[in-house]
Amino acid sequence: MPGDFEIGAAGGFGFYQDATITNASGTARAGFGPRFVLSAVAGWDWSRQFALEGRYTYQDGDLALRSQSVEANLDGDAQSAMAEFVFSGQPRTSRFRFFGAVGVGVKLYQAGPLSTGTQPLIDFATLQKANQVEPLITFGAGIKYKLSERWLVRAEFRDYTTPFPARVITPAPGARLHGWMDDIVPTLGISRTF
Repeated sequence: MPGDFEIGAAGGFGFYQDATITNASGTARAGFGPRFVLSAVAGWDWSRQFALEGRYTYQDGDLALRSQSVEANLDGDAQSAMAEFVFSGQPRTSRFRFFGAVGVGVKLYQAGPLSTGTQPLIDFATLQKANQVEPLITFGAGIKYKLSERWLVRAEFRDYTTPFPARVITPAPGARLHGWMDDIVPTLGISRTF
């Protein structure tokens, strides 16, 4: 892969692992529904094996609160910005280049507008029209396939983890929250080196 710089875009689908909210009457699952993901990346290969990348990700996904057969929903999405350290065992000239990545950043959770009517499961939590920024930890792996001298296909799998956004999904008084937001995101994209 000639050149030290790379830019690209990708699409995929994100799957959240819900947190648990408990109260005296039982348990509910709280999180975001699975939806599409769009991503942009810019990176710099500063050695044969190591690179730094900056990444922006937009993920659609409704807020969801579920207990047995009852469910409450509210329109929402999330946006992430992060810096990643990327490492690979293959040189930039390899046709196939496997890589791993770890990084940190921030994630903005957004929800609203509120629907009319009474929200179910308010004894567990309330879905709020609000924005909340949380610190983010990410790690993942992938493969780059060289289509030509400058163009690459990237298949990637990442895990984005943040503290639970309790201003967006607010536990009820007396309810206890267990867990963080864990977001599994596979993507397929294309990039160009310079």
